[in-house]
Amino acid sequence: MPVNVPEALKLRHENNLSYSQIGAIQGVSKTAICKAIKDLPNPNDVSDFIDNRSDIFAAQQLRVLQAITDDDIKKARLAEKAMFFGVLYDKERVNRGQATSYNMVDIRALVQAMPVGSGVQQENPEPPSGLEGVRGDRKGE
Repeated sequence: MPVNVPEALKLRHENNLSYSQIGAIQGVSKTAICKAIKDLPNPNDVSDFIDNRSDIFAAQQLRVLQAITDDDIKKARLAEKAMFFGVLYDKERVNRGQATSYNMVDIRALVQAMPVGSGVQQENPEPPSGLEGVRGDRKGE
């Protein structure tokens, strides 16, 4: 008989039963219970983590940023500095609900200007205002 893992986890973490007691309830050995659930986290811990994930990650980000010294920054190669600060800038913009690139382009307008299927264009054959020359089959390439 296989171990009912969700039930075994519940009995272990909510009822504080031993592996032997859980095995007796499920009709399996203590070893079977141990093998099935010993490395699995407490479901309540997982739920707490999910509920607080943003705060947990923010705290770890702060910890990492605070660990970076001026000497670390001075020792970094120019490409590493540029990439590091570029990533931080993009993450800041995402956090603020701002685009990280192509923020001047209306994606809907681009999709509307694209050909559909095997060369058949949508009903609006002209690119939307401000997108002249975007498509390769238009004047002004």
